[in-house]
Amino acid sequence: MQPQPRNTSQQVSIPPLVLDRQEAAAALRISTRKLDYLIQRGEVTATRIDGRVLVAWAELQRFVASKSAGREEELVHA
Repeated sequence: MQPQPRNTSQQVSIPPLVLDRQEAAAALRISTRKLDYLIQRGEVTATRIDGRVLVAWAELQRFVASKSAGREEELVHA
């Protein structure tokens, strides 16, 4: 029995580095209007590329972690 050749044409799934406004809002389970508000207040950092407002996946994770950390502190001091 001979070894099977490796299939090098398989696609590797790479998550996106940035999300558009609709995708970012959906990931946070909020409206795009609320996301725009968070961007305007500086709570979420966005970037503009070719006229499109984009939010890095890492930025969404940072935002959620910052909210989670603040909430844990509130619960401890309650």
